[in-house]
Amino acid sequence: MSAPRQSFPRWLRSTSEHHLLVVAQAKVARRNGLVPPKPHGLDIFWQKVYAPVFYLLPYSLRAKAANALPGSHKQTWHQPDQVKGPAV
Repeated sequence: MSAPRQSFPRWLRSTSEHHLLVVAQAKVARRNGLVPPKPHGLDIFWQKVYAPVFYLLPYSLRAKAANALPGSHKQTWHQPDQVKGPAV
């Protein structure tokens, strides 16, 4: 059974989050004297190019980019239904 298809912005956001997490975990591993696994295939781009560039960008620019992509951060709460009459 295959995974459900995602829109490109959702895929980009989830892939970016995943690889930023992997890079952060690798930093913690190295700090504790462990050798993290080496990336393979396209993971090399995400972990050796994308993540370092992402961390060099100022936070305001990163926040603008994240807000421009659709994702869970754009979900809004619906207005609660207005109940008429007594509660009991």
